[in-house]
Amino acid sequence: MQEGQRLGEATGGSGGGVFVAAKAAGTWAIGVDSDQYLSADPAVQSVILTSALKNVNVAVYDVIKASVNGSPLTGVQVYDLKNKGVGYSTSNPAVQPYTAKADEAAAAIIAGTVTVPN
Repeated sequence: MQEGQRLGEATGGSGGGVFVAAKAAGTWAIGVDSDQYLSADPAVQSVILTSALKNVNVAVYDVIKASVNGSPLTGVQVYDLKNKGVGYSTSNPAVQPYTAKADEAAAAIIAGTVTVPN
């Protein structure tokens, strides 16, 4: 394994190299799937500004709950900011100056005043 990689990441550790490269370049990186700041090697944590979160637990809970209630989910299910299916991490203290703006943007997306292209 290379520096910056851990077993068990959603990407199987393959994304860890980007953090090593970001550190070497003196720049930021953004994780994906889970809060990679929390699972990264401490040597590279400081360059992980945030992570784009896929909150798979929300979908799993919905499927189980619907099945238990006798109404299994069918068809396409969409998970987004509104139903907390996706999000962003704020574990790195360096992101704190940007959190209020990110929260404002998320609220505007949820309210429908900002449309995210697909």
